[in-house]
Amino acid sequence: MMRHLANLLMFVCFLLSGCAGGVNPVGGIDPKTLDLADEARRTFDAAYVVIQINGAFIEGRMSEDFVRRKLAGLQKKRPTVIFLHGCAGLGRGNLRYTRLFAEAGYAVIAPVSFARLYRPETCDPSRHRGIKGAPHRRVNQMRQEEIHHAAYRVRRISWVDQKNLFLVGHSQGGTATASYEGDEFLAHVISGSVCWRGVRMPTGTPALALYSKDDPWRRGRPADQCLRKARARGVNMEFHLFEGRVHNLSRDERARRLILDFLNRNRMME
Repeated sequence: MMRHLANLLMFVCFLLSGCAGGVNPVGGIDPKTLDLADEARRTFDAAYVVIQINGAFIEGRMSEDFVRRKLAGLQKKRPTVIFLHGCAGLGRGNLRYTRLFAEAGYAVIAPVSFARLYRPETCDPSRHRGIKGAPHRRVNQMRQEEIHHAAYRVRRISWVDQKNLFLVGHSQGGTATASYEGDEFLAHVISGSVCWRGVRMPTGTPALALYSKDDPWRRGRPADQCLRKARARGVNMEFHLFEGRVHNLSRDERARRLILDFLNRNRMME
């Protein structure tokens, strides 16, 4: 009970910190003057990490002292998921995904896009739509920078199994996952996205996409658009369409089984 209470308090503090809910601390900053590498570094330093050891979770921000002390003592290498949150930040549904992977034996690192000094908001979750006039293309490029930087940083982490890296994204994070062209990951998982920025992963990289038939974010696009784009590119994609309008399928037992089965099938075993 005390452990669950502590986790709840940590989650509330994380939300109130501003990185989880779309806060954009622009102030008087001119984004043209920002160092792109430094901005990407901020997203990884603020990343939320989750690892389960002997039934207990190590979780918190990558840069927090108590997390760093716990992680410093890890000896066993773990298959690792880089998880990309949606357009509104690392909310409850996203955290359910991180817990799912951690419980299955994966280390999870979720970069926080809103840790940037300049990070425009691009969506209105209450209306299930993007913000008109927001710099959607630029933000998608930011998410690409964040993936690339995370792939670079994990190479220097001793407990990360470098042979077993996976990229998983939900919603806007799923769009970024689908359009990431790098070959650092064994497989990609795309949740709650119609891949509107394209499917650009290497053709030899397996992909899994899950979507709900009446997802309110679909906005008239084909529900199986990810699959269509994957086939056009020659990408081997496993696609599952769910009935209903649930955008985040992290509570759905069938979706949870499909994702874990996909990751486990594509792991390199010693």
